[in-house]
Amino acid sequence: MPELDSTYMRTQACRATPTPWLCLPDELMLTHHTFRSDKYIEAPRYDREREISLLTGKLSVEQASRYRRRVTTARALELASVRHVSAGKLRVEGFAVVHTPGRFIGKCGVDLQHVSIVWPNDDPVNRQDIPWPQAVSERFVQCFNGYQ
Repeated sequence: MPELDSTYMRTQACRATPTPWLCLPDELMLTHHTFRSDKYIEAPRYDREREISLLTGKLSVEQASRYRRRVTTARALELASVRHVSAGKLRVEGFAVVHTPGRFIGKCGVDLQHVSIVWPNDDPVNRQDIPWPQAVSERFVQCFNGYQ
């Protein structure tokens, strides 16, 4: 299977600074959301993405669900869940937190903006290694909620 195009980060990265992997402060809380009852993506899916998507802010299940799907059912909200981590915690563990707001232009660090978690953290706009080794996925998971 051919590897996914690595230009996504360059085209989607924040243009407010020349280093979109550093424009968000370490203390900024991030939200990882799932619609599948605590079944989170633990590494980029090789055939679909080069990063893991998170949202800025310490969002509730409903806030994150409505961001991802404007219309969502009560049942979808019951099955959804979120977990939280600071940008700094991910950076300490060797991940890059790349601000990828897409076409939306806004301030860096405000709630409800998209960020991409990339490994390794060396030149993340141009390099995203996939698949992640199992040890890297485990480090990613351990960054969240109860593991802190």
